[in-house]
Formats: sequence, C-alpha cells, structure tokens
Amino acid sequence: MSRILVIVVTYNGRPWLDRCLGSVAPADLYVVDNDSTDGSADYVQAHFPSARLVRSAENLGFSKANNLGLKYAMERGYDYVYLLNQDAWLAPGALETLVEAAEAHPDYAVLSPLQYQDGYQALDAQFAKLFPSADPARMETPAEGRIVPVKRVMAAHWLVPMAAVKKMGLFSENLFPMYGQDDDWCQRARYHGFKIGVVPGARAVHDRARREEPLQKLVFRNYYMGSLVRLADINRPLWERFAYVCLFTLVKAVKYGSFLPFKYFRTLCGQLPDVKAHRRKVR
Repeated sequence: MSRILVIVVTYNGRPWLDRCLGSVAPADLYVVDNDSTDGSADYVQAHFPSARLVRSAENLGFSKANNLGLKYAMERGYDYVYLLNQDAWLAPGALETLVEAAEAHPDYAVLSPLQYQDGYQALDAQFAKLFPSADPARMETPAEGRIVPVKRVMAAHWLVPMAAVKKMGLFSENLFPMYGQDDDWCQRARYHGFKIGVVPGARAVHDRARREEPLQKLVFRNYYMGSLVRLADINRPLWERFAYVCLFTLVKAVKYGSFLPFKYFRTLCGQLPDVKAHRRKVR
C-alpha cells in the first residue's frame, strides 16, 4: 500500500484549517507554520495532534517551507507527497482517485484534481484557464482512470511521486521563494521526460481570496515573476527566452500604463547569472 504524506504550509490560515486538514484525515500530515499570528499553529496542535507540526520563527515562504516536507518524505520513505494549500480542500475520495491514477501512470510528475471555487459550482478562475472550452460537468464523469495532460497546473493541489522529486530535485528557494515555483517545477518535469496532468474524476476546492490588488503587486506577479519563469525554462534556449521577455516588457508597460515593467526588467537583467546557474543545476 502506497505511503502518502500531505504537506500543508500555513500562514494565518485559521479560517480554512478544519476543511483543509480534515479533508485528508487520517492521512499522514506534515504542517509547516510560517510564524502565524492568528493561532494557526496552536489550532493544528490541538485539533490535529497526529500531524507533524513545524513552528517556524519566521515566514519561510512557499518553496523553503514545502522543501522541509519534501525532505522529510524522502528521509522516511514515502511513495507520494500531496501539496495542499491552506485555503484548499479535497472532496471525499479524491485523494484515492489521484493515487490510483498515479499508480497506473508513473510517467506523470504532477497530478491535480479539478480545482473548484467553494461550492463546486464553477472552476477556480485561474484553473479554468487550463480548459477554456471545457464543460466541468462533463469532465467529472470520464472514462475510469482518464488523465488530461496539461503543460502546467497551480500547486494548490499536487500529487507528486517521490521518484520524480528524487530525479528533479526540490523547489528553487533562491529564484522562486514565494511565487513561480510551481511553473518552474512543471517546466523541469517536462524537460526530464515527465508529464503534468489533471484527473477529472477527482474534485477539490481552492478557496483563494478574491480582492483587488495594487498595481505594483499585479506587475510583480504577472510581469516580473512570469518573466523569471520564462527565463528559467530549460526547454527553450536562454537567448530565445530573453528576446521574448524584452517584447513582453513593452507589452506589459503599455497594458498597465506604467514604467514598473522597465524597473523590474533591470532587476531581471541583474539576475541573469542566477538564472544561468539555476538552468545548469536542474538539468
């Protein structure tokens, strides 16, 4: 029987913890609390005492905190890890369905369920971009074991075989401490001959916060992090990726009516040595 470790990184996530952690019980849980101030760590300890709880004295970010769980899984011989956002949870039977698909298709480095908004009435807005013309209701009743290949999928819900982690390595804590690490890891997976997929027979929720973001944060995430992910893509030559980012800079500057993309472009140019080192390391 396969051993699965569910890794959850918490940061002031108290409103979601019952649904999040409760949806995977009694699976083995590894929770890293990134110095929450809302009592998240105490709540996990009190209500999920079997979970392995790591209380960090600082906010480690996404990559470093999840890497702690990945290392723990490697050291203890787990077969799979399930990366689960604190604001996300699984429908009954979803984890079992994902594991069955993974066992039948070991060439997949990442398998995700269909990721819905709370209530299961509509797909999560970002997730829906993977299937622009799909009908979720029809996708829920596919042929048994069906997997839909995709190039990438956000890491709110990831089932990952440890064999893939051992071959590809951990998340990049240097280049992608908070954003972009899931795109980078999917790129690396494809380079190493693995596939990325969605299992329509499994359902889950990603209850992401819906709020307006200031311009600087939008440009940071959509332009800067998007550009950094493209530069790090080892499936394409660096010169090609850099040329694309130059054009991308102009497009985003016009779209946002701001000089911020040019400011971040200078930052990207200064990071090129780190990008080159990352591309060499993950090959």
